[in-house]
Amino acid sequence: MSELSRRERKKKETYEKLFATAMQLFRTYGFDATSIEHITQKADVGKGTFYNYFASKEAVVLEFTRQAHRELIDRRRSHQGYSSRERLEEFLKEWADFMVADRELAWVAVRNREMSAQDMNLHYGLQAIISLGQRSGEITPGYDPGFLAETLEGMMLQHFISWYVSRQGDLHQEMKHVLAVFMDGLARTQEQA
Repeated sequence: MSELSRRERKKKETYEKLFATAMQLFRTYGFDATSIEHITQKADVGKGTFYNYFASKEAVVLEFTRQAHRELIDRRRSHQGYSSRERLEEFLKEWADFMVADRELAWVAVRNREMSAQDMNLHYGLQAIISLGQRSGEITPGYDPGFLAETLEGMMLQHFISWYVSRQGDLHQEMKHVLAVFMDGLARTQEQA
């Protein structure tokens, strides 16, 4: 049994080494300028070893964003006593912080979203806040929380794409506008019901 745990430990070390090396190279040289060969040489492993852990360079970035979204959700759990709008404001602010800090890698992740279907952390984080808001009466219960989360996530991503492509504006301000349109639209819907 100790042999298995040693093997698993070695696999984990190799994974972490490849992941850390790739992220360091992406940040130093840029995603496009970093090759898998560059990553494996710097990590001192064979090229085939890389593919044992990651299907592509994009898969490394998607794992990075999955971890970042998970951390974002975990931090949000500490926001007890906040209204749903305040929770969403904080969530969108922290998401924008991440997207701005790692702009190029965030772009790679957004471009490759279809590859990251297994990463639903952002969606489920938004859905949890919305569900809580519906239970407390702050958000109209007339819509499925999954639908609302998908709508808000789509707005966030579209504004990120526009911000990234235009190379101007303030993503944090964009997220404030997105949230205002989203929440005010729900409030009007609730008033009309």
